[in-house]
Amino acid sequence: MKRVIGFLACAVLLGTAVLPSQAQLQLGGLMRDEYALGLTPTIKSAGMGGAYVGVEGTQSMNPAALSIVDYMEAALTYGNYDHDDGPMAHRGRLDATLPVPYIGGAARLMLDRVDSESDDMTLLGAPIEFDASTLGLQYGRNITDWWAVGIGGYPYEKANVDMITPGGTIDADALSQIGSFQAGTLFRPHEQVSIGAQLIYIIDELEADVPGAGEWNDDYYISYVSLGASYRPFEGTLLAVDYWNGEIRGDQAPGVELGDDTDVDRWNIGIQQRMCSYFDLRVGANNGGFTTGFSIHVLENLDIDYAYVNQALRDKEMVFGDTQYHGLSVTYRF
Repeated sequence: MKRVIGFLACAVLLGTAVLPSQAQLQLGGLMRDEYALGLTPTIKSAGMGGAYVGVEGTQSMNPAALSIVDYMEAALTYGNYDHDDGPMAHRGRLDATLPVPYIGGAARLMLDRVDSESDDMTLLGAPIEFDASTLGLQYGRNITDWWAVGIGGYPYEKANVDMITPGGTIDADALSQIGSFQAGTLFRPHEQVSIGAQLIYIIDELEADVPGAGEWNDDYYISYVSLGASYRPFEGTLLAVDYWNGEIRGDQAPGVELGDDTDVDRWNIGIQQRMCSYFDLRVGANNGGFTTGFSIHVLENLDIDYAYVNQALRDKEMVFGDTQYHGLSVTYRF
């Protein structure tokens, strides 16, 4: 689900009588969807700052990057979000990528699950627990030797957040709606340079059941535009940079004076360096947080990847404080 923590905004809006007034004024920080599968980098990309829009191959989440894939690949990923305030969260993901016969290009199927470990206290002044499930699909293909396009969709995304307050538990649910999509393109002006662009448009319906106040429904419209470039100055060296700009629009809850729009402005920068035939090292900066990671090429077609992201959820620090992320994946190519 693209708005796992966004549901908290819905819950806070409905529970303002029991939550700190400062949280009411800072809800915009909850609207940036770093938990969303469509906005979550692979482990390889996470280690190099999450920069992927201009990077080719399954390392990227830009669907146009799949255009060069002519093999089958399976990747199993585990991620751990360690929040200073709030419950620890575990994430499991399975990716399956394969060439598409007759029409060309490649497609990727993604299954993603997030679960919190407990209902620990957050900086909002109330404990929460949450879970989410997502099914994602992407397809990319070459139009010419120097131009590729891709599309993506997330036909099933559902999540739940429970916020425990003195007045009872606020139960908030969300479900993605028809019309959400992802589109990407990739240009190759030089054999060592790739330039990419991506558009993500999300429609989410949020529902919350508030003790003593009944039910509340709202739709949120989220749009992201990102530009990225990658450069391979030497064999085994990859430099990448992304810029993200976005906006979140939603109806206001009754009686709450809060602007409809939240702007998103973010940079991702990373470096990947082949140290030897069986080891790659990565470093980067993701929205101001430090990242690092590595790949071990156990076999020619088998990789083990690790990523660490310091301050992983910068836009949700008002809820969780600092968040440390550790991710591990195993990738096998057929």
